[in-house]
Amino acid sequence: MSTAKSNGATVNGDASGGSEAFVGVDVGGTHTDVQVIMGSLEARGKALTTYDDFSRGVLGAVGVAAENLGVSLEELLGSTQLLVNATTVVTNAITQLSGADVGILVTRGFRDEFRFAGGPRIRNVDDHVQTNVPDIVKRANILEVEERTEFSGEELVPLSEEGVLEAARVLVEENGVSAIAICFLSSYSNGSHEQQAAELIEAKYPEIFVTPSHRVSSVRGEYPRWMTAVLNCFVHEHAKGFLNALGTKLHEAGLRGSVAFFQGLGGGVSQGRAEQLPLTLLGAGPAGGATGANELARRMGHDRVLLGDMGGTSFDTGLIYDNVIHIEKDVKVGRFKTSLPLVDVISVGAGGGSIAWISERGVPQVGPQSAGSTPGPAAYNNGGTEPTVTDAMIAMGLIDPGNYLGGRVELRSDLAADALRRFGEPMGWGVEEAAAAVHDLVVTNMANAVREVSVSHGYDPREFVFYAYGGTMPWFAAEIANVLGIGTVLVPHSSSVFCARGLLVSDYVLRNDQTLQSALDGTEEVARVNQVARELVAAGEQSMREEGFSADSIEIARSADFQFAGQVHALPMPLPDRELSADDVPGLKEKFNEVYERTYGKGTAWPDAPPQMLNYSVTVTGKLPRPSIEERPLEPSEQSEMLRSEREVYLPTERKREVIPVYDETKVTPGSSIEGPALVEAVDTTLFVPRGISAERDQLMNIVLSTKEA
Repeated sequence: MSTAKSNGATVNGDASGGSEAFVGVDVGGTHTDVQVIMGSLEARGKALTTYDDFSRGVLGAVGVAAENLGVSLEELLGSTQLLVNATTVVTNAITQLSGADVGILVTRGFRDEFRFAGGPRIRNVDDHVQTNVPDIVKRANILEVEERTEFSGEELVPLSEEGVLEAARVLVEENGVSAIAICFLSSYSNGSHEQQAAELIEAKYPEIFVTPSHRVSSVRGEYPRWMTAVLNCFVHEHAKGFLNALGTKLHEAGLRGSVAFFQGLGGGVSQGRAEQLPLTLLGAGPAGGATGANELARRMGHDRVLLGDMGGTSFDTGLIYDNVIHIEKDVKVGRFKTSLPLVDVISVGAGGGSIAWISERGVPQVGPQSAGSTPGPAAYNNGGTEPTVTDAMIAMGLIDPGNYLGGRVELRSDLAADALRRFGEPMGWGVEEAAAAVHDLVVTNMANAVREVSVSHGYDPREFVFYAYGGTMPWFAAEIANVLGIGTVLVPHSSSVFCARGLLVSDYVLRNDQTLQSALDGTEEVARVNQVARELVAAGEQSMREEGFSADSIEIARSADFQFAGQVHALPMPLPDRELSADDVPGLKEKFNEVYERTYGKGTAWPDAPPQMLNYSVTVTGKLPRPSIEERPLEPSEQSEMLRSEREVYLPTERKREVIPVYDETKVTPGSSIEGPALVEAVDTTLFVPRGISAERDQLMNIVLSTKEA
């Protein structure tokens, strides 16, 4: 086995051995991250995201990884078996309210449902911020159609085919829409009217993108289901352009294998399915991180994990309990309520590019605005003048301006200092005090977000391990854990591109949900539930076979949402991997009481109110080939071997300058230990080890931080 070095990255093995490569690509708001695993070799790459043409940033980052492997871009792509991509293109379209011209066909009498928006008031007593949900569809493009279905699925008013065709003519030929969402009442229980309308429109206007709401959700709740269909139409042009351009450019550059696109549900899909349901690509990056973290947690024996993913634009956090990633089915996308199932994460504007500013009341703030990759932090010298978190870390000496992205991006510490000086002047702060204030604010913002996913849901963060990853998270991981009382922090191997790494341990995933609302009282009700389950399983298996998976590579997982009778909200619970029997019902109801009290507190369950099953869910997984990741032998390095230099830094929590050691991350071998205060520098991130904390590298190349007492 040989060792190759390039741009400060070290890879073990020989890239010329002809091994098949697996490539994960996470296109983020600031950086595009790449993780490559080729046999016994691993390498990563990072480049600035290029918004004018995302494929440039992707190929740039893959090229960096190839260079670190000692091969050409063409050689790497030519040996790639599978490339999995996560993208922010859908998120960007919704955030910027920049999408396709969409038309809507809605049941007569329900045109105003989109303006009512399910009651859009927010939790703020200031009436000036109680604004309407944005109109992403012109009112003239919302047309009513004669039809009506009962909640039970019974047809009350037949669909007017003439009405559908006339409405479609107006939308396409007069109003110029490129997509039509079909939103009919009670289609969750019977989607035949929506399907009939879709077939009529597609036959007459085959170039128009059509989304019937029952295709994206069969869960009760008109506005969230309809809004999911509308947003799926709204983002389709941006998504299709990205998907086609990326696939074409990759294959032109020499990609031999296939491309999969990652969903916010936590699994991949083919390009064809992604083009049909582009909204499922929302939140793909954070979902990749959660998937990778759960896979790693299983190997580490951790069943309770808190997640912290801090990149250039945002901080994402979530929770894994009993090695189950929670899926949120009523995701709010900006101001829009949807029924889209996504990995449950909370995102706050706390990234390396988050801007520090003073509010009108004179209160210092950080985020949610971000400088992004263009113009970027002031230190980028690319036109940005506002101070960011990255500028603060540079000013305190925690980032080496000459080693940012392996020296491929030159940073100007003088510009960072100037921006922070302007920020601190109203408060009477110098550059270092302003930088420390930015540090404290962003740590507080992130710690509060972690409390939201843990304490607010009945979990004690002190009982969890904190998994910290993302290009900028290692700067702050130990400080966040200290605020929350967490004793152990794990910084995964290749933490700066860990979401991209998570894509490589994922599978294809499809999910079907169906509202059925059953008290499970009696054999007939249990039989009705089982009938729905059989239909969902059959549909999921058929879809996965269409994706090219054989029967022996398909796995089924069942779950259901339960609630007490009369409640609006429900809680998810796993179900046995089989059909239910009457004997299962008492145990399910007892388990629901336990889940309810764990979530809302002891004594909160309603023993006199019968629990009921609201929705049945089937998750179908198609197993993908994945690289093997082996443990390394324990071969601790001497301190002198790891030491790169010493540097004077400003310690933000201690508010003083001190000369501390700087270690080379590539020389920190398994079993090696470092005592804080210290910095561990990699080519694309820096780990700060505060005083009183020890850092040790394990056999999977993770770095584990713990207090000396732990």
